[in-house]
Amino acid sequence: MNFLTRSLLLILAFLFSSLSAAKPIVWNLWPGEAPGEKEVLPPESDRTKEGDKLVAGKRLIRLQSVSVPTLTIYKPDSKNDTGASLIIAPGGGHNILAWDLEGTEVAEWANSIGLTAIVLKYRVPGRARNPDKTWFAAAQDGQRAMSLVRGRADELGIDPDRIGIMGFSAGGTPVKSTALSAQRLYDPVYDFDKISFRPAFAAPIYSGGVPEDAYFSESCPPFFIVIAHDDKDRSIAMAELYIAPKKANISAEMHIYSEGGHGYGLRRTEQPVTSWTDRMEDWLQVNAFLEKR
Repeated sequence: MNFLTRSLLLILAFLFSSLSAAKPIVWNLWPGEAPGEKEVLPPESDRTKEGDKLVAGKRLIRLQSVSVPTLTIYKPDSKNDTGASLIIAPGGGHNILAWDLEGTEVAEWANSIGLTAIVLKYRVPGRARNPDKTWFAAAQDGQRAMSLVRGRADELGIDPDRIGIMGFSAGGTPVKSTALSAQRLYDPVYDFDKISFRPAFAAPIYSGGVPEDAYFSESCPPFFIVIAHDDKDRSIAMAELYIAPKKANISAEMHIYSEGGHGYGLRRTEQPVTSWTDRMEDWLQVNAFLEKR
């Protein structure tokens, strides 16, 4: 096969895969205006500029001014669809969302192992809603997302009892508000809000520690936790987040890497910490979340 023929076949294969890939489904998170919305924000935009910090040599989308939260749903190939699903909350300090680094790229990985991936675009900046509790809108959006996805599971062809949630950095807020909160943080607005917001599993990745209102009991889901030792004081906070479930007899697995810092997402480098998704795939397999049903 000569070079021209090989190149043509590669181009055709790329075009076919692009055309055959299912377009993501997008749902508005709330039936109307989200609770507590007072300040009118500029349109959503990517605030990344030339010269901003790269991650693994690549730029990232820093999405700002999110006032209409959504769920973007990516289905895996039907051949390896397990029926389980994962809600993904990007980080960004409750100021922006690292939309591709900790959102859409994570969805690609989730699809590759048979999970329906649901990227949560929660409201930022948090200070526009509640200057004293910048995390509060993200917590509300996390609870609403879990109840909505579970209530509409049949539409997506997913198992309502195998919906997990993963959050990076500040995206750990939706994880903890669903996995560890004992009460709903907003007044119910629809029938879906009568449905449990408790996930089947929870994965805070280089996130914060134990919330003040955390409620640990054996009804809490299993945890998968990743942190780097050199990630400032977050490594101490995440260690505390492991110890608390352990004391409450809640299943948990934690991986502490000596180096890696913060905000690496799933982008592979020479650092061992960037292979953490291999560890999580093993954990999901052991806990039967990747079994086809």
